[in-house]
Amino acid sequence: MRMIERADAMRGVCVLARSLAAGFYFALLGPASAVANPTVSIIGGADASGHTYTWQVRNGGASPIVEVRFPHYRGGLFFSPLGWSSDCTALVHVGAKDEPGVCTARAVAPADGIAPGQSVAFSMQIASSGAKRGPGEVTVRFADGSETRVAGVELPQQEGLGDKYVSLVALGGVFTIFVIAQAVRKRRLRVTRRVNASP
Repeated sequence: MRMIERADAMRGVCVLARSLAAGFYFALLGPASAVANPTVSIIGGADASGHTYTWQVRNGGASPIVEVRFPHYRGGLFFSPLGWSSDCTALVHVGAKDEPGVCTARAVAPADGIAPGQSVAFSMQIASSGAKRGPGEVTVRFADGSETRVAGVELPQQEGLGDKYVSLVALGGVFTIFVIAQAVRKRRLRVTRRVNASP
């Protein structure tokens, strides 16, 4: 019976640790699927697989958008609209450093840019090794030379130490509580037995 109780208790600890880790993750990162500022709105992010990102960039300003910069981590391919060129740093390939990069899309001519009130799609394929999904900042430049930054856009990002060890920290904390509870329980049992054994 004691072995069964201990197994059930350990399963409960694991479930609680996973719940805490998930709670920490969403509290810290949170999804960001639609973000806007007064001149630009960006809708989209990763699909269910987490390996394909698609963003709709809408121009709410008075000048055409002629450049969009998407930070990334472990990007493999980047796709820009017709009439746009693109270049990326730190794309995944043999011999490349495993580090964050930026994909920049530029309209070949202002007439090819995103006109006021219009929107176009940009997409990115992530390497099979994957990347963390999280909110980041996209930079947008207009034909008149002005720039704006749109924060909170879902982007492929590099994991930090906190992301890697949050589950271990949660599990360690819950396990410590479990050990303390077991020690208190054993102590109470010993006291009870001594009381019962006394004349």
